[in-house]
Amino acid sequence: MTKTRFVVSDLHLGAGDYLDDFDQDEAFASFLATAARRRGTELIINGDWIDFVAVNLEKVSHRPFSRMGCTERESLAKLERVMEAHAPFFDALRRFMEKGHRVVVVPGNHDVDLFWPLVRDRLLEVLGNPDSEHFHFEASGVYRFGSVHVEHGNQYYADSVFEHFTNPFLRDPRTGELRLERSWGNCFLEYFSNGMMSERNPFINNVRPIPNMVFMGIQDESWWFKLAYGYKLLRFMSRVGFPPFRESRELLRRKREGRLDSWGYSHKRFMDLLSGRGKVELQGVDDAEVLSAEFPTEEENEEPARSQEGLLLDSLATREDALSVAARDLLLSDQGIDVVVFGHDHRYYSNELQPVLGGKKGKYYVNTGTWIPMLFLTRTRRQLRWRDLRDESLYQQLLTYAVVRRGLGGYAASLRRIDHGRPTTEVTGKDHGEAK
Repeated sequence: MTKTRFVVSDLHLGAGDYLDDFDQDEAFASFLATAARRRGTELIINGDWIDFVAVNLEKVSHRPFSRMGCTERESLAKLERVMEAHAPFFDALRRFMEKGHRVVVVPGNHDVDLFWPLVRDRLLEVLGNPDSEHFHFEASGVYRFGSVHVEHGNQYYADSVFEHFTNPFLRDPRTGELRLERSWGNCFLEYFSNGMMSERNPFINNVRPIPNMVFMGIQDESWWFKLAYGYKLLRFMSRVGFPPFRESRELLRRKREGRLDSWGYSHKRFMDLLSGRGKVELQGVDDAEVLSAEFPTEEENEEPARSQEGLLLDSLATREDALSVAARDLLLSDQGIDVVVFGHDHRYYSNELQPVLGGKKGKYYVNTGTWIPMLFLTRTRRQLRWRDLRDESLYQQLLTYAVVRRGLGGYAASLRRIDHGRPTTEVTGKDHGEAK
């Protein structure tokens, strides 16, 4: 029987406080219980599983504007808080592996702390000390099997790229101890979002793009807000600059060569938003209901149905976001890749009904989105103000995941969702969660 692989990403488990947006422990346990009924199931957690960035400690030793972040002990303390807050989640993972199934963890920009040996050892202890056949940490950052490429996707963006992603440690010149490398975005979130601003406005970690949201607040809120957070933002930019960190010559070179997406944090974008010329609006989410069908059975056709009309189209070729461009490059390369699965930007997408690229059929790209509520502020249907962001009805929370299987024609992928705690399939040929 062909192994079925399920892929999730961007769960963002936190410490159970106001910064923790994951509230789906029960749904996740139900999902795993259903998936475990199949033989030889593999679960791939494709980055940002544990949101170490959103876990505050009473005292930290790193400086606010530095590339150098937590020590190993500090990351371990964060893990303990997350495991305490989400015990049912970790219990479900342990039971899944005890039934003979396999878990693969691919790191993302919010959980690079998993590279610390003590952190990983403690995690494995809680998961029942599974052997390498049942648990695998993909330290390369890219999980490949057959013609399938699974990667979180943060390395394509200037604000979330790491210079040493597969070994994210820096030596503190003052103390000589190892510290975790931080991306520009992680530094920004810890400085700007993880304090009083999040307590007063708990939605801020659920709104993207972040620059749009910040400038919306500066333009719309009280003079106290403008002064306090305008000053804080300008202080950060004056000390750190635009992404990536200016200390990294390699990353700056890649940015100059156009190999890192930095539009959201460009100087022009910054000035447009500061002057009020950059518009902030709500993106439509009305098409979310098309994500509906049944959980796949072992008896059903291993290869998803394909629209003959869709085979005449080339929809992926028209998408210009950084991850779609990266997926195109991988699918059209000479590496023999037929399926690309990304996460990271929280915008779910699948071309499964039109799996054609550059005249080649059977070329799949799926983005698994996120399990936390999200609101995107790009190219939208109506103007919003800061106070509108408190309206929970504006936020979309879809528990999406990918299914990757091998059929007679090779590997294929589809995007699915969980509905009321039960996994269901999705039949769609377009993107969701992204601006139209």
